[in-house]
Amino acid sequence: MLLVTGASGYIGRAVLLELAQHGHAIRTTTRATSALSDESAVFYDMSSDKPLPAALFEGVSGIVHCAGIAHRHAATHDYKQLNVTATVRLAQAAAMAGVSQFVFVSSMNIVPADCSAPDADAAEWPAPSDPYSASKWLAEQELKRVLSGTACDLTIVRPGLVYDQELTANLARLQGLLSRYPVGLPAVGCRTMVGRPDLARLLALIASGRCGARAGQPVLIASDGECYDAARISRSLSSTSLRLPLPGPIWRLASCVIGWWSGRPAGATWGNLSHRFWCGAVPQAEAWKPSVTLESRSGPGGDVPC
Repeated sequence: MLLVTGASGYIGRAVLLELAQHGHAIRTTTRATSALSDESAVFYDMSSDKPLPAALFEGVSGIVHCAGIAHRHAATHDYKQLNVTATVRLAQAAAMAGVSQFVFVSSMNIVPADCSAPDADAAEWPAPSDPYSASKWLAEQELKRVLSGTACDLTIVRPGLVYDQELTANLARLQGLLSRYPVGLPAVGCRTMVGRPDLARLLALIASGRCGARAGQPVLIASDGECYDAARISRSLSSTSLRLPLPGPIWRLASCVIGWWSGRPAGATWGNLSHRFWCGAVPQAEAWKPSVTLESRSGPGGDVPC
């Protein structure tokens, strides 16, 4: 049996569907007792300090840990509490219960833009400046520390920005903006991305023991192999080919207005658009390769044989 945390979230839902389609026995966690209509669900609020229920690990051979705070306004303490402290507590309890596989969903945001090995140990890099990325950076190192020497194997998956036909967070807001205004973003910034079905398939393959990292290197990169700047993203999300190009200074001003309107810190919106994240050739996992790009996400997906 495989345990999926954060199963109601954007990534967790896709992982749950992928595992169910391949006949895996699944257990999930839930924070609300009213949601316990599924007998496979176990009530546990990961943000609490209470001990994890023993029933959570009964018969469980692997865990796909998708739960956490991602890309939303939250206090630094909250990121650390859920993304680091609760994650480490879960891993420690899993190892003591005899769980043999722990798959942690991290983030490509922790990788410096100029690094030569995006699958290197996080300890080789300085802590990221934003609370979300810093929490993932720290969680990777803490997980490696607490699971080292145990019978529980750790696999870290660093996905790029996740997309699907259903968009979320900044991509959803951007698509809404482009649906109202026929404009195109400037060619600034750079980032890796990955389709949600592809990421879910990779996580399911790892958890079921059909796909893994290279010997001695427990980190996998989940990317569709493309590099996206803001202009390419806006072209992919726009429903029309008629887009009014606006110069960079106009976009800077517009981003300040958008940020103010949404209550974000000054410069945050432009910073997201223009930031250069790591982008380059990706060391792919054995038995897995991406099947979609941001442009083709609305087309037939189809599974890639493994």
